[in-house]
Amino acid sequence: MKRIHTRLLLATALLMVTMPLGAQDAAKPDDTEHGRDVALVTAVRGEPRLLGSQGETPLRIGARPTVGDEVIAAGGSVSLVFLTGDLITIRDGERLMLGASLRESTLNAGGTTRGLGQEDATTVSRSGMQTGRRGRVWQAQLASVSGIRGDGMPIAVAPRLAIATEHPRFYWFDTDTSGGAGARTYILVLKNEENAVIARQTVRGRAGRLNSFVFDPLPAGFEPAPRMHYHWTVLPEGAAVPDGQLDAGFVFVDRAGMDAAHARQQRLDAMRTAGQIDEASYHLLLAEIFLDERERLFSDGIPHLLALAETPHGEEYAGEQLARTFLRFGNQVSALAPMFHTHPGAYLGQ
Repeated sequence: MKRIHTRLLLATALLMVTMPLGAQDAAKPDDTEHGRDVALVTAVRGEPRLLGSQGETPLRIGARPTVGDEVIAAGGSVSLVFLTGDLITIRDGERLMLGASLRESTLNAGGTTRGLGQEDATTVSRSGMQTGRRGRVWQAQLASVSGIRGDGMPIAVAPRLAIATEHPRFYWFDTDTSGGAGARTYILVLKNEENAVIARQTVRGRAGRLNSFVFDPLPAGFEPAPRMHYHWTVLPEGAAVPDGQLDAGFVFVDRAGMDAAHARQQRLDAMRTAGQIDEASYHLLLAEIFLDERERLFSDGIPHLLALAETPHGEEYAGEQLARTFLRFGNQVSALAPMFHTHPGAYLGQ
């Protein structure tokens, strides 16, 4: 196999050592009220701005404004969720001054300023949102894998680790771009816990892109039940199926975990159907739930990150969160993290 992406990854290693952290990763003082993260931006349209300690800057999905910041909607709208779990949307021309909570924040609309109450918000998470990022740890993790050589091969990306989605989508990435970016044929192999092959599926994909496939219907012998273990891989066409354990393993969580995940998704599904939350906020909130270290359903968040990448100003946030997820999976998948963090658009889609 030919080695590829070597120069890209080595260059990224140097970049990661020197680059400033993103807005959502910057260290935040937590010993005073001013400057503390209070919200997460879930959707933006138009050209919204954030007026804060760094002056006036463009506002993007995934930003974490702090106490004392002012969110300015311009030419569209901004949706954000307070870390307590209350989501609010402001419209063109409105300005939101952030306090420590929804009730301590104020909204200026048409020259009139007023306080906010529960009637202005939609509660999207009763347990609250994640409370922060560790920027220095994240920077060190990226730098540690940036120099890994990528041998030209298909990499089984997800599902890995714990999942709750009963009909999972399988993702892979082929690093061998020596033959161009045209469509190729692969073999997706799925085994059960006893190492028996339960599916050997021909699939199509492209090198240098994140590809996916979903079984419909599910293969015989695949039971999406609590505590069931499976492992799988993607092989070049004509390659022999390995006898032992395959690259990527995953397990369905216990019944309580599956029920909780399904309940959260169904609740957000109902809110989206009722028009209470927009499309970008829907996918970002589900991604945040699945990627939460308290849940650790990282694979289940990937479809929502990919959907978010297609929304206005969502690609950068989606790329960063995909990179974080790939680092958690380890092995060859980790080598993809710097690529998706710096240039997500180059590797997403067909």
